[in-house]
Amino acid sequence: MSEENSKSFDGRQMPADIEAERCLLGGILRDPEVMGIAVMAITDDDFFYLERHQLVWNALCSLNKAVTPIDPVTLSAELTKMGKLDIVGGREYIFELMESVASSANVPWQLEHLRNKAVLRKLIRTSSEIIRKSMDPASTPDNVLQDAERDIFAIADNQVRNTLKSIDNFVAPLLERLNNRKDGMTGVPTGITELDELTNGLQNSDLIILAARPGVGKTSFALTVAANAAIRYGKNVAFFSLEMDGMQLAQRLLCSQAQVDQSRLRNGKLNHDEMKKLIAAVTPINQAPLFVDDNADLGIMELMSKARQLKHKGHLDLLIIDYLQLMKTGKEENRAVAIGAISRGLKILAKELSIPVIALAQLSRKVEEKGRERPQLSDLRESGSIEQDADMVWFVEREFVQTHKDEDRYKARLIVAKHRNGSVKDIDMSFVPEYTTFYDATDQQGMEGDEDYQYGSDDDGGGPQVADFGSF
Repeated sequence: MSEENSKSFDGRQMPADIEAERCLLGGILRDPEVMGIAVMAITDDDFFYLERHQLVWNALCSLNKAVTPIDPVTLSAELTKMGKLDIVGGREYIFELMESVASSANVPWQLEHLRNKAVLRKLIRTSSEIIRKSMDPASTPDNVLQDAERDIFAIADNQVRNTLKSIDNFVAPLLERLNNRKDGMTGVPTGITELDELTNGLQNSDLIILAARPGVGKTSFALTVAANAAIRYGKNVAFFSLEMDGMQLAQRLLCSQAQVDQSRLRNGKLNHDEMKKLIAAVTPINQAPLFVDDNADLGIMELMSKARQLKHKGHLDLLIIDYLQLMKTGKEENRAVAIGAISRGLKILAKELSIPVIALAQLSRKVEEKGRERPQLSDLRESGSIEQDADMVWFVEREFVQTHKDEDRYKARLIVAKHRNGSVKDIDMSFVPEYTTFYDATDQQGMEGDEDYQYGSDDDGGGPQVADFGSF
């Protein structure tokens, strides 16, 4: 059986074009200047269908890397050094390749044509593997689906990565993006003025770690950012909550936007004015492009799958995960290795989808030691990889959690401890615990009328009432 017919699937010939492979290699030998184009286009080890052609290509790459002139003599010598000359057909076959074409004019077409054939072969092999795993009694649907999606997306992603573009292909979209920016923002606005000025908005491909000790307000800050981005600026935001369910998040969001005390909503004792505010807040929340997933058993592969689906539908500008240490890990026994794999996966996802990703994280108990003035990067639990993968690291601080002094009740601070593409900074903010919402330090709207919310307003003449939304 000839080599051309030795590779088949289900008795049928795999997609290939042997003559085009010969012409491509011959074109490179006849005009070595096109080697640069070929190197950028061929990134797969199985780009060529025939083994002998793949071996010839590997030898060409070795010559190119060593800056050795490419011709039949040097190629034959390289194949001899590799011990592969006889396998490819000897010097005679090398000269046959060069004589098979008159010029290298068709090399770009041949590269695209052969790449398509290689992609089809990959899809066949991937599909075959999916069938094999599906037939395995030990397999589960979730694992098979996750592996299948990962492999298929890897093939699709490789199609994009192999595209070499002139710089002018990037300059024009950049200028359009700069012209279309709002308030000077090139990224996703957070609604915290000083933070937006520092970052120019959350930038695509950035992984941002938002960390704090329990009870300080990292979920509240993340939800504040999500609400500002989705409701105020119309950005598509996905919020994956592994700690709180969707109803709890909706309650926080509703009270935050209406500026109504959460405890009064839970007790059902709302005055007329508060109920009007709640009703008024419902419409903008319902119309906001904010998506919530409250699956507490979420793994990195499932998260990536859902994020890709949203992105492909055009519904994802910002991804938030609450929180990193709660994510389901793989089979790694070492906790630090498992968390490192998750953080690396999130960074890859941010780059793949070209969106900012905010991942909440816990700090170690070392930050509670007496004499410690502020958290440090080393305080990140299962640190190492998290700190390394992050483009930015934010720490949320509230002095009231430690002091319980009235003067500290509304004080908050965001520490930008790492900023790969800019400077670090401490940003003062206001926090209103009744609404679990953060504001600019100079923004007093969150605390206006706070006395009324705590004790009830007399505007309706009746004091606190049990909420009755049906009357509206």
